[in-house]
Amino acid sequence: MKSIRNKIIVFSILATLIPSIGLGVLSFYQNEMMIKENLTRELRALTNYADHELTLWIKEQIYTVRELSHSKILTEGVVLASQSQKDKSARQKIFIEDYLKSVHNKLDTVLALTAIDTNGQILASTIDFQDTMPFPQNWTEMASIQGNVIIPPHWNKYYATATLSILVPILSVDDYILGALVATFDLKNIHAILKDPIKSPLGEILILDQEGQIMLSSDDRFLHDSKNDMTFSYDAEDLKELQINPEILQIPQGLGNEKVIGLAYVSENPPITIIAHRSYDSVYAAWKQQRDLFISLVSAILAIVAIIAFRMGHAIVVPLRKLIAATEDIVKGNFNVDLKTSQRNELGKLTQMFNQMADKLQQNQAEITSASRTMQEKNKLLETLSVTDSLTGLFNRNKLNSIINDQLARFSRNNRPFAILMIDIDYFKSLNDSLGHIAGDEIIVSVAQKISHCIRSVDFAARYGGDEFVIILTETIAEEAIKTAERIRSHVANIQYNEPNKLTKAITLSIGVIQSETEDTSLTHLLSRVDSALYQAKHAGRNQTYCIRPRLMAANG
Repeated sequence: MKSIRNKIIVFSILATLIPSIGLGVLSFYQNEMMIKENLTRELRALTNYADHELTLWIKEQIYTVRELSHSKILTEGVVLASQSQKDKSARQKIFIEDYLKSVHNKLDTVLALTAIDTNGQILASTIDFQDTMPFPQNWTEMASIQGNVIIPPHWNKYYATATLSILVPILSVDDYILGALVATFDLKNIHAILKDPIKSPLGEILILDQEGQIMLSSDDRFLHDSKNDMTFSYDAEDLKELQINPEILQIPQGLGNEKVIGLAYVSENPPITIIAHRSYDSVYAAWKQQRDLFISLVSAILAIVAIIAFRMGHAIVVPLRKLIAATEDIVKGNFNVDLKTSQRNELGKLTQMFNQMADKLQQNQAEITSASRTMQEKNKLLETLSVTDSLTGLFNRNKLNSIINDQLARFSRNNRPFAILMIDIDYFKSLNDSLGHIAGDEIIVSVAQKISHCIRSVDFAARYGGDEFVIILTETIAEEAIKTAERIRSHVANIQYNEPNKLTKAITLSIGVIQSETEDTSLTHLLSRVDSALYQAKHAGRNQTYCIRPRLMAANG
């Protein structure tokens, strides 16, 4: 009854749970797809906004550097600094350097101003160290075509910040390139324009260099993190995936060490990667709240359905409990049951039929028990008769064949030898004729008893036919089998009989012994060999044991 009640409860729960979960999963899947689509649009708009603002800022800086490169002081200074006279050249370099420093003091966004000649040699700079800016080898050609060269942004260890350098050619009056003015800008200056709290979509911006290392972030936590050594970078394959669809990223420790959803945009000029990202928790906060509400609602509905189903199952189970208890009594053998019922439905009819069945079983119980006991006794007797010899009580020939086949199979598996003894009572036919068949049967029984006393409990003895016996000695070699044969022969010799002339004589045996060998693959072959051994014992004069030794043993002997 518990099974019926449980099935009702399970069915009710599944009937409620399956459609609820199905509709819920479909709804949440569609909501998640809408969230991803909206998020993709927002992040792509944010990257476009950041790229647009960055492009405008770079154009402004190019304009500023270009205005400085057109300075007559700088043009004449570069020309004179390139002349061969060393003393004039040195003075001009100092003059250019003073000019660059005076201009540098007026430009807050510029970290350094450097003048170089057409060979890339530094003529003058506002800084004391030789900044290893990666000038393109063909910068003169690029500058003559593009008008300026933007050196890819990189992390500058000297300034401990990300820098962007703009190279603008210094031209002569006839537009001949005399050198170039290189302005190095701190990318932190663009922090304020990366993300406008009003105009730009929600999210944060990461600026990565060509190697995928983070150079800048719109997050204020990044700006104030003095321990950030810029060692964190994103794999190139991951960045390619981010260019297609938003993916989940792990922001490094310096930026909050949080899980975000990011989308990448690769800018060609300058060669940087812009990643727009939003916090994973903020994106899915409403989705998670809706999910938790759905789970709570479904759980409440399931609880109500389970309670109703339990009560329905209980109403069905209770009328059947008495019938179950009575059935258990009958199973235990107590047929004295009488169920009372006032119901007129199917359960009432079933109870009446059950009472009639119990009465019938009670009447026939004694007859069934008696018949069963008689049948068991007969079966045991038949089983014993089917495997034993009726005269001696030893195994019969059919059982012997089965035992030998089992021993052969075991020998082929584990290669443990067994031995077979074939025994024949000497001159039994004469004894049987002279003493009579009754005396002959007594002699056979006595010999069988002696054989049973001389073998182990794991060995097998069978009457092969007439006055012949076969013994199977398990896991026994020929030498041990000979000892057993001699023990049997000596014990049988104690059996005495009286001849018609009143002479008392002992019973003698001829015994053939063999040990199992690898060529013994069949019952017939094995019995043929032991029969040959018995024949040799008789041929040698009877009353003795003859053993056909294994070939390996015979060869060693």
